[in-house]
Parts: sequence; C-alpha cells; structure tokens
Amino acid sequence: MPPSDPILLIGGTRGTGLLIARLLLQKGHPVRVLARHPAAVSERLGPSVEIIHGDITQPPTLGPAVAGVRHVIFTAGCRSGWPAGSRAIRRTEYEGVFNTLSAASDAGFAGRFLYMNASGVGSRSFWTLALNIYKSNTLGWRARAETLIRTSPFPYTIIRTGMLTNGAGGRRGINVTQKALPLSPRYRIARADVALVFVAAMEHPRTVRATFEIAWQSPAAAWLDSLDGLQSDTPVPPADLR
Repeated sequence: MPPSDPILLIGGTRGTGLLIARLLLQKGHPVRVLARHPAAVSERLGPSVEIIHGDITQPPTLGPAVAGVRHVIFTAGCRSGWPAGSRAIRRTEYEGVFNTLSAASDAGFAGRFLYMNASGVGSRSFWTLALNIYKSNTLGWRARAETLIRTSPFPYTIIRTGMLTNGAGGRRGINVTQKALPLSPRYRIARADVALVFVAAMEHPRTVRATFEIAWQSPAAAWLDSLDGLQSDTPVPPADLR
C-alpha cells in the first residue's frame, strides 16, 4: 500500500501534469495539487485530491503546498502552443523552480524532486531556435532551472521529453536515453506515456540524481528495464537556496 504522505503536483492542473495526477490516483497514491484556480482542479480530478491554492511566482503561497509531502513533481511552465514574453518565461520557468526549491528547503523537505523538461536543452536544432524565438529563450531558462535543481540539496530526477502529443499512450515503444536528443518532430512522445515514465521513475533507485530523455522508438522495447542502466549525473557543489 502506498505511503500516506501526499505527492505534490506543480503543474497538475492541465496537460502532462494532470495525467500524472490521475495515474497516481489510480495507483492509490495520495495527491496534492498546487492550483491558482482550485475549483477547476476539483472538477478534473475529483474530491479525493487535496488542493492548495497558490502560485509558483508568489513565494509566500508555497509553504503550505510543500509541507509534509513525500515527493514533488514539477511539470509547470508557460502554456504549450502559446507565445510568451521574456518576463513570463523567466518568472514561471526559472524563478518558479527557485521559489519551489526554496520553500521545500524551508519546510525540511526530504523527498524526491522530479522535473519535466524538454529535449533540446542539451542540444541544438532548427526547432530549438524556433522555440526560443517563439517563447523568449524558454530552453535557456529551463537549462538554468536544471542547474538550480542539480545544485539543490534534494535527490532529484530530471526527465526531458520529446515533442508532446495528446494521443493515447502505450501504442509505441519508449526510448530511455542519457544522450542529448535534439528538439525535432522526429522525436515525439504522448503525454500519457510521459506520465507512465514519471510514475515509474518516482521511486526507482537508479533515477536518483539522474537526467535522461524519453521519446518514442520502434520497435517497442522494455523501457522500464532501461531505468536500471541509468547513470547518476556528475556531482556539483550544493548552492544556498536562502
């Protein structure tokens, strides 16, 4: 039976985060969701979810959200498919991570911090350039967010995903790799498949302090076994989050 301490979803009100929250609930995990609009989350996830009103760009609202949680899964970001200005990108995709890590440190958090990022952070392509123009250097700020996470005192897992689709999961094989993949339509994956990987990685011992990428592959392979071969990131000195 899963432990009673909740798992906090930041970004669990829509998209991939919402699918992760639903999958966790199906598996019997208690779930807490940070939400700017709690009523909408209750409609999507039902009454069994604990909802904390808050905003990652408003640090004073984060303390109650991180208090007493087992793990934090962070999938928040400026809305996919919509342009965003540089201030919104910085406040959400970099400062939002910093604010959450700081609140977790203040609360004595000792669990895993799982972060969803995009392929293209560690490599360049035409699509990387296009996305950074469309969304004001989003991948640059997300790369800095990864550095914050790696220099935090917390065990972490960073999962970079290929281009996301909204189709059904479980129809294609999943490639789990620590090779930096370019952002490209060639490397795609369903949000539902990303949710499966996050839940599997959440307490897998080989994903601690590891960064890896996921995208569809053919033929299908036993992707869950691929987690056993992951290597930890090169250690970096911890930073002061105060």
